[in-house]
Amino acid sequence: MGDGSAAVGFGIGNPVEFVGLQAVLTIYDLSSIGRYGMSYQLHRNLGSANAFAVGAQNIMISSGTDSVPSYYIVYSQGVLASPFINRANGTTRLHYSIGVGKGEYSEKSQLDALTGKGANGTYVFGNFAYELFNSFNVIGEWNGLNVNTGVSKTFYINNIPLAFSAGALDLTGFSGDGVRFMVGVGTGITL
Repeated sequence: MGDGSAAVGFGIGNPVEFVGLQAVLTIYDLSSIGRYGMSYQLHRNLGSANAFAVGAQNIMISSGTDSVPSYYIVYSQGVLASPFINRANGTTRLHYSIGVGKGEYSEKSQLDALTGKGANGTYVFGNFAYELFNSFNVIGEWNGLNVNTGVSKTFYINNIPLAFSAGALDLTGFSGDGVRFMVGVGTGITL
């Protein structure tokens, strides 16, 4: 069992004018740093709070990990209807994404198949985030195999965002061996 994971990434390009490219290195187990994988995403802002992306996750995987290479296409939208606009800063409170993918979105584990949960997911995934107040969001997700939910709060320290998240994963019996819990922290800077 892993004790945690870590990821570091960078982005180049301009998704508003042309396209942006993100690359992320993920270490899957902090007690065994030799377990890692790379992910890439090419994305374009379409205007009016919508975007489109294609990506590859968990490619160039080291040995000893149960992650599988995954590929996806996703559309994301910030809902600009009046009831969802944050009047303090003019941004939308409601965001959602829907996509299709192969790999982690479609292939269940061998254990799932052996325990009668089937071998395939839905290939379709989606999520939503809703800002309840002051950068505090509730999040729900169907990842193609199971339901996840959580909360996230972003703080700003010297104009640098610091996001804290907590959630419950694998809430249904469709895959996995029970509910898991996660906590996370992340930040991003622009150079």
